Amino acid sequence: MIVGLLHPGEMGSSVGRVLQANGHDVVWVPDGRSDATRERARPFAAATSIAEVARQADVILSICPPHAALDVARTVDGFRGIYVDANAISPMRAREVAALHPRFVDGGIVGGPPDEPGTTMYLSGGEAATVAALFEGSNLEPHVCGDASAVKMAYAAWSKGTAAMLLAIRDVARHFDVEHEWQLATPELADRLAAAERSAAAKGWRWIGEMEEIADTFAAAGRPDGFHRAAAEVYRS
Repeated sequence: MIVGLLHPGEMGSSVGRVLQANGHDVVWVPDGRSDATRERARPFAAATSIAEVARQADVILSICPPHAALDVARTVDGFRGIYVDANAISPMRAREVAALHPRFVDGGIVGGPPDEPGTTMYLSGGEAATVAALFEGSNLEPHVCGDASAVKMAYAAWSKGTAAMLLAIRDVARHFDVEHEWQLATPELADRLAAAERSAAAKGWRWIGEMEEIADTFAAAGRPDGFHRAAAEVYRS
């Protein structure tokens, strides 16, 4: 199949390489993208416009920061193929995207860029099995489920939400000049804190919108949404 990739960041370009290794063609639009993105996407076919991608592709795969997911979906409004939103968005946001694309498949990626095994793409929707087949036997394990966005929200609520709480606790300990004592009292948190610091420094800006999507998901489930609105503020700062 021909897969249009919107837009190949670190995760998207890695997923694109997985698709190529499985024998599929990947096309993207370099216009307006950074040199770093162009270098990551160098193995993929270049199109002159989003409209050209929509004409060529059998499947369009959106992997972008969650705050941009709906706008990205609108850029190919009217696309007749399968539109896969693999972003960290709430089930409610996924329904908004689905309203634009009748052949919609909801996706959620759990794990890092799939250059090595260990990452799963959860997929839901009427044509989820067709999309799953694109990745069979690859480093990116497909898993068809009932609600891919809900899986992603529940997963990230813990993994990134607790990382934000850990960073906030560290800041409180620093404010009161007891960080050393706190770390002595909680040695089991040392590795998790170091990982949270590294991840927040590299990707925290992407997680602001993700925490807000999770908060909306909690609210829709009738649970307190303040945990993850606060987490968004931690990553914002």
